[in-house]
Parts: sequence; C-alpha cells; structure tokens
Amino acid sequence: DTPRRTPTQTMAFTAQTLPTKTVATFNSRVAKQTRARRGAKTVVRAYDDVNLVISGANALCLALGRFVFLPYQRAQVERVGMPTQNGKTHFAAGDSRAEEASFAMATRDPAGFTIVDLLAWGSIGHAVGFLALASQSAQSML
Repeated sequence: DTPRRTPTQTMAFTAQTLPTKTVATFNSRVAKQTRARRGAKTVVRAYDDVNLVISGANALCLALGRFVFLPYQRAQVERVGMPTQNGKTHFAAGDSRAEEASFAMATRDPAGFTIVDLLAWGSIGHAVGFLALASQSAQSML
C-alpha cells in the first residue's frame, strides 16, 4: 500500500522528477509570455458605446413600463377581472394553486411596479438595446 498524498505533495513530487531540460524550456516559455504581456497596454473605458446603448434602452423601457404601460395594464386587468369557472374564481372553486404568489406581487412602489414587472421590462430593454447595436453593426457592414 502506498501512502496517500495531497495534491500539493503530488505536484511537488512531480516537479522534482522533471528533467532539467524540461524545466528550463518551461521557464523560458513563461518568460517570453510575460515579456510579451508587459508591452501591451489595455485601455478600459467605463462609458463605451455598448454600455451607453444598453443602459439607455433599459432606462427607456423601464420608464415606459412604469409610467406609461403599467396604469393601462392594471386598468385592463381590473376591467376584465379574474378568470372564472362556473361564476367563481379558480381559487374560490377549490384550485389551491390558482392563488397569486404573495412574494411576487409585494412591492413598496406607490404605483405597484413589482419584481415581475421589473424583470420583464428590463429584459425588453436589453432586447431593444441589442437590436439597436445589431442594426448599427449591420449598417456599418453595408
């Protein structure tokens, strides 16, 4: 039976048994890669075109959803009412799974903008932003 080794012991054992030519070759390749990386400067910009387009589309769609479409949607739901069967709502008729999830509809927003609305309008905002970027990219290829 051989004694069990931890991964660090195995790595140390392997490194000791490597031939010196392999270690020298490995060290020279690492040195070349680090020298090549030092010369290249990467410029990171926080406000590039893509970030501004996606953020702007999200802000626009969230504002439209909150201030324009939310009152209309709530009025339509109130006008139509809850779905019924034989004159009773599904929950009143005995379907215990037909009750609205309380955590999904809980909000502190005065107009009642919920997490479901936020996720829906945010995903629409992302889709609009990506559509704008794709159309801009397609026009530049023509």
